[in-house]
Amino acid sequence: MKCRFILILLFLAISTSGFAQKNIHFGIKAGGNLSGFHTGKSINTGNSGINFGGVAELELNDLFSLQSEIIYNRKGGLIDVKDKSFSEFYSIETDLDYIDIPVQAKIYFLKNVSLDLGAQVGFLLNTKGKITNSQNNNGEEVEFKLTNTVDFGLNGVSSNKKNKITI
Repeated sequence: MKCRFILILLFLAISTSGFAQKNIHFGIKAGGNLSGFHTGKSINTGNSGINFGGVAELELNDLFSLQSEIIYNRKGGLIDVKDKSFSEFYSIETDLDYIDIPVQAKIYFLKNVSLDLGAQVGFLLNTKGKITNSQNNNGEEVEFKLTNTVDFGLNGVSSNKKNKITI
C-alpha cells in the first residue's frame, strides 16, 4: 500500500511539475499486447489483451524528457494443470487486469525519434480464470488467491513523434 501511494505521488509530481514551464504534454494511449506464462514446458500459452490510459511527458530540454503513464493492462495466458487426485488434465485460461505505472527517460537522438528506457510497477486488480479442456468443468470460473499483487518490469522502446502523435 505504501509503495502504491509513493508511485501515485511520483506520477502526479512529474505530471504537474511542468505547468510553470509550459513544456508538458498530455495524451492518451491505447493498444494491444501479447502475454503468457512462460516455463520450460509451456507452449501456446499466449493471450491477447488490451491496454489504454493517460500519458504525461515533461520536456527538460531538446534532447531529454521524462514520461509517466497510468495504464489499464489486460494480461494473462493459459495454465496447464494436472490434478493427481482425479487423474485429470485441464487448462485454466486467465485474464489478469493490472494498473501499470511506467516512468521512462526519453532520449531524442534524432529530431522526432527517441529511445525510451525506464521501469514500471503494476498493481493487480483481477485474478479470474476459466477452466478449459476439462472433462467435467468446462467454463467454470476460478480465482487465484496466491497470485502476486505487484508486478515490476523494465521498459525499452523507440518512439517517433510526428504532428503531436507518437508512434
